[in-house]
Amino acid sequence: MVNVMQLAAQLEEEMIAIRRDLHMYPETSMKEERTVRVVTDYLTKLGIDYEIVPHGGIIGYIHGKNDGKTVVLRADLDALPMQESPRNLRFEREVVSKVDGAAHMCGHDGHTAMLLGAANILQQLRHTFSGTVLLAFERGEENGRGIFRLLKRLVEIGADTVWGIHLKNDLPAGTISVDPGPRMAGAFPFDVKIIGKGGHGSRPDLASSPIDCFVDFYSDLECARLRVLNPFEPVTYSIGKLTAGSAPNVIPNELQFSGTGRFLHEAQGEQMLAEFKRLLRISCEKHQCTYEFVEEPFLMRLLVYNDERCAALAHAAVEKVLGHEAVIHYPAWMASEPFGLYQRYFPGVFAFLGIKNEEKGTGAEHHNEHFDIDEDVLKLGAAATVQYALDFFEADISPEQERETRNVRQLFADLHIPIYEPEKENRS
Repeated sequence: MVNVMQLAAQLEEEMIAIRRDLHMYPETSMKEERTVRVVTDYLTKLGIDYEIVPHGGIIGYIHGKNDGKTVVLRADLDALPMQESPRNLRFEREVVSKVDGAAHMCGHDGHTAMLLGAANILQQLRHTFSGTVLLAFERGEENGRGIFRLLKRLVEIGADTVWGIHLKNDLPAGTISVDPGPRMAGAFPFDVKIIGKGGHGSRPDLASSPIDCFVDFYSDLECARLRVLNPFEPVTYSIGKLTAGSAPNVIPNELQFSGTGRFLHEAQGEQMLAEFKRLLRISCEKHQCTYEFVEEPFLMRLLVYNDERCAALAHAAVEKVLGHEAVIHYPAWMASEPFGLYQRYFPGVFAFLGIKNEEKGTGAEHHNEHFDIDEDVLKLGAAATVQYALDFFEADISPEQERETRNVRQLFADLHIPIYEPEKENRS
């Protein structure tokens, strides 16, 4: 029997070196030129065939000894447009970005390193399994611009399941969650302008303050969780931007606010959006204001959902390589991720791998300047990835989830997901 964990441990230093190289030279969404070269050079060294999907990413091909099922293993390549702190939560970092205004503050450098480590192991083991592994390295995950072309190509090729890992800041280092059901949230963005009637601060009775209107609306929105929405189906919403006025003694004519709502169940998301619009209308009527949507709010149905049978297989696979104590239950993460779009076509599993280690100073929030990872977990993620693929090849499994029948372009149109088309942008 193959000892996958032992093979992963032998590649630990190599994966750490890859992760540190990517961390030092981060590239933001759709600018990952060097990162693509790092990946393709490594695949070439391993003798793994690949294709570059323009404006999408990379697909590597590992063919087993015979035909069989096809497994997609996915990682993301891009960094964030932000500056990292030279320290994590406790110490000076082992490695710091050398690129001003770009940093891997979400763990994608680790995701790529783990998938390359898994690719190395699976290439070594290719004569022991029947099936095909598709290594999917996605560009532009953070701004959603890379997935359309990469997913379109994967659907053309065809596959039976998909696996991905996201490092998780608040899970103890070395633990992993492969829970079934909803794992990450859908969202609805909103950008609203409230139009009132400006006036002098000495006579608010002669004005219709959009600020008063917004405060009333926001208060009602906060109460909606208690009065309207099902408490057993989580939702969150937040205002990230609010602009109004230019002088302390002048009531402004307009106020603009924008933010996002997030949900784990589509029916709850639909109710949440309807309530948002209802409360906005009522508040504006009460305060003699009007409103307009800078962009019409819509549900982004990006729910990441782990198929129950695939999750059970993953649970057994992870226990096999990491031990029973490593697999833990973790509630759904209310952030959003395009991985759910892969799962519409290829039922599968999105795993959360813990990186929190107080002794090393890791555990800061994702997208935070102090975010850092415990590199000891890279070999664990690679081993779990490999074992899931091997076990899926051998398993007599029929995922419960219904597969998407629409083509990818139609799906994006129906879900109101913008498609990045640089050719049109360049012409304009």
